[in-house]
Amino acid sequence: MIRLRSFAPRVAFTIAVVVLVCSILGAGWGWFRAQAALRQQLDLVLAAEGEGLLRDYEAYGLRGLSEAAEVHTRRRGPLLVLVQTPDGRPIAGRLPGAPRVLRGYATLRESGDAPPLRALGAILPGGVNLVLATDLSSVDRAAYALAWTPPVAAGLAALVALGLGFILGHGLERRLAGISDAARAVMGGDLTRRLPESGRGDEFDRLAITINAMLARIETLVAEVRQVTDDVAHDLRSPLSHLRQRLEAALARAREPEADAAVLEAALEELDGILATFAALLRIARTEAGAGREGFAPLDLSSLVAAVIEAYAPAAEEAGRRIEPELAPGLQVTGSAPLLRQALANLLDNALVHGAGTIRVALRPGAELEVSDAGQGIPPEEREKALRRFYRLDRSRGTPGTGLGLSLVSAVARMHGGRLTLGEAPGGGLSVRLRLPQGGTGKF
Repeated sequence: MIRLRSFAPRVAFTIAVVVLVCSILGAGWGWFRAQAALRQQLDLVLAAEGEGLLRDYEAYGLRGLSEAAEVHTRRRGPLLVLVQTPDGRPIAGRLPGAPRVLRGYATLRESGDAPPLRALGAILPGGVNLVLATDLSSVDRAAYALAWTPPVAAGLAALVALGLGFILGHGLERRLAGISDAARAVMGGDLTRRLPESGRGDEFDRLAITINAMLARIETLVAEVRQVTDDVAHDLRSPLSHLRQRLEAALARAREPEADAAVLEAALEELDGILATFAALLRIARTEAGAGREGFAPLDLSSLVAAVIEAYAPAAEEAGRRIEPELAPGLQVTGSAPLLRQALANLLDNALVHGAGTIRVALRPGAELEVSDAGQGIPPEEREKALRRFYRLDRSRGTPGTGLGLSLVSAVARMHGGRLTLGEAPGGGLSVRLRLPQGGTGKF
C-alpha cells in the first residue's frame, strides 16, 4: 500500500500544492492586469464614440447631437448617451445615476443589482454636458475568465501529478521491497543473494549492478577467510603436533643435555616455520586490504627487476642453475617498490624450489613480467587453485614452503590493478606472467 510518507507521492503532493499556490497568486495578478488592460481599451472606445458625437454637434448643433443621443437610447445597445444642460437637466438620451456634471472618466454605480458603468463626460461649447457610458460587467467577466484559466489548468496538472506520484510510488515500493528482501537475506547469511535488476538500465539498475559487484567481492573475501581458516587449521596442525612431540621428548630426556639441545633446536626450526607462515598470511592480508597503496610512486621497473635478479643469481649458481634475463630498458610504472620486489622474489623462489633448468625472466614493453622454467609445471586444471593460500601440488608437499608464495604475488597484482596468469612455458615448464597497468593508470 502506498503511503504519503513514501518518497514519490510526497514529492508529487508537494509539487501539486506549490503549483496550486503559485497558480492562485498568479490568478490574482492576472485578474488585476487583465481588468486594467480591458478597462483601458474600453476607455479608448468611449473616447472614439465621444469624438464622433462631438463632430455631429459641430456639424448639426445641439439638435443633431440630441437626435444622435436618442438613436443610441432607442437601440438599447451597450453604449448609453446623455446630453445635459449646464445645470444638469437632461436634454436627450438616458443614463441612470449620472451626476449633474461629469468631466473625464468615472465609474458609475446604480442602486440595486444593476452593474457598474464606465462613463466619460465632456463640456461642449455652449456649456452642454455630454456623457457616454457602457456596462463594465462584460469586462469583469472577461477578466475573471482569464484569471481562472491558470488555476483550473493547475488543478488538473496537480491531479495528474498526484496520480503519477502514486503510480511511481507503487513501482518504487516494489523495487525497494526487492532490494530490502535481498539485503535481509544477505544479513541473514545468504551471501549468494543479489539485488534484483529490471533490465531497463536506469539508475536503480546501475546501483544494483554496483552493489551486486560489491556483494560478489564480499562473498569472495568471506569464502577466502573461511578457506584460510580451514587451511591454517589443517596446515599448522602437523607442525604444532611435531613441536609438541619434540618438547615431550625433551621433557622425557631431561637428564640428557645434548639430546635436549638438539630437540630444542628442531623445535625452534618448527616455530620459525610457523612464524614465517603467519608473517606471510599477514602480508597477504595487508596487501589485499590495500595497505601501502598510499606509498605508490613512479619507479623504474626495469632497474628493480635487474636488482632482484642480481641478488638471486648466487643462489641459482649454488643450485647448479642460472637466471637468464631479457629486460626491456626504462619501463616506468607507478606502484610500491617493496611489494613488487617481494612478488618477483617469490616467483624466483618458486622457480628455484619447484622448477628445473634455466630460469628465464622477461620484462617486455607494456609492463609484462614473465618468469618461466623448464620444470614439470602445473596442470591446467590446478592453475587456478595454485593461487589460493596453502594450496600445494601433491608432488610438492615434501619440499620446503608454505603454499603462500603465489597467493602473495596474486594479491600484489590485484593491488596494483594488474593480472597474474599461470601458463605453460615453451619448454614444457611453468610460465608465470605478471602484467601491470601502464604508468599505474589502471589501463593496459
